[in-house]
Amino acid sequence: MRHSLYLHLATLLIKADFAREEREWKRKVRKVRYEIPFGNEYLLKDIGLHSDGRTINDLEIPTIKAERQMRHLRRLVRLKITT
Repeated sequence: MRHSLYLHLATLLIKADFAREEREWKRKVRKVRYEIPFGNEYLLKDIGLHSDGRTINDLEIPTIKAERQMRHLRRLVRLKITT
């Protein structure tokens, strides 16, 4: 006996809602893990963070960033399945 399309849609939406809640919870836990001075913008900049707690990528050395991207692209090419 097949389930209706509405039941499939409802389960899909419930699973998506659970995944969204899990991502939000992980984001909160990640931010709480460290005692970061979110009130002081200058201290955040000194330790390499924006005011929302994410890292500042502008300060990365371009050669290191390029090497990392090349490693990633080589790995993708190597793992690509030829059909």
